[in-house]
Amino acid sequence: MKTLKFPTVFLMLLLSLKGFTQDGLEGIIVEKFYVSTKADNAGKLYSGDLPEGSVTYRIYVDLKPGYRFQAAYGSPQHPLVIESTENFYNHLENGNIQPNIIPERTYKKNISLLDSWLSAGACAERHLGILKEYDDTISDKFIGFEKGYFKGKKKSVPLYEVDGMKRSAVLPVPTFFQMDFLSKVIGTTTSEKRIFTDNGAWAALGKGAVGADSLSTNCVLIAQLTTLGELSFELNLLIGAPNGSSQKYVAKNPITEEGEWTHPDLIFNTEKRKIKTKKK
Repeated sequence: MKTLKFPTVFLMLLLSLKGFTQDGLEGIIVEKFYVSTKADNAGKLYSGDLPEGSVTYRIYVDLKPGYRFQAAYGSPQHPLVIESTENFYNHLENGNIQPNIIPERTYKKNISLLDSWLSAGACAERHLGILKEYDDTISDKFIGFEKGYFKGKKKSVPLYEVDGMKRSAVLPVPTFFQMDFLSKVIGTTTSEKRIFTDNGAWAALGKGAVGADSLSTNCVLIAQLTTLGELSFELNLLIGAPNGSSQKYVAKNPITEEGEWTHPDLIFNTEKRKIKTKKK
């Protein structure tokens, strides 16, 4: 399949966005989704080695109601980088670069739920990602996690009780542009420490993606990354407004004449910043 070129699809749109107000992006939420234990590594023959104490982070774009996630991108002026001081974990048997095509039946087996990937809202086949603090859904009868996994540390709520998943008949599908290198970084059999692009993107084509509860919290899951190291990132986003226009948010050095804005949450480092949760 021929790779679509990022400039062809996005450059004209990015260059044309001028004069729109900065009001769609409320912030970026980095959720500490799970901390692995020794028991989670019991099935490493099929899951691959997961060091004890590895943290699974979920990155959500927090939008005002009515706004949509359209793309996370890197350009020559505004590179996108997500990196860790240690390798990203990739599930040996069932991992993928995006969760939409990880069959839900595989989530019953060992720790495939902790795989690293990029997304436009989904966290698995037929499931949207939702912040655990808002996950009041009853455990999905189609996914009964294998016994012995996801118990977590003492006094923590096990993942098999609150899994951050919400069943949905319709899922936004991420489309990747000029990011073929992802198979080497968050593929099924390799592990590396850095996702970087200055000429690529992943996007929710069409109108864009909204969160599982788009009328209130409207948090769109765009990445899940599991690592033993310290996580950091610099993100650039394209956000769709209710009136059909788009807004550009960049991590650094916004050019206001070109309609660019910035937000402090677009730059993150776990060494310097506490993990955020959305206030109720």
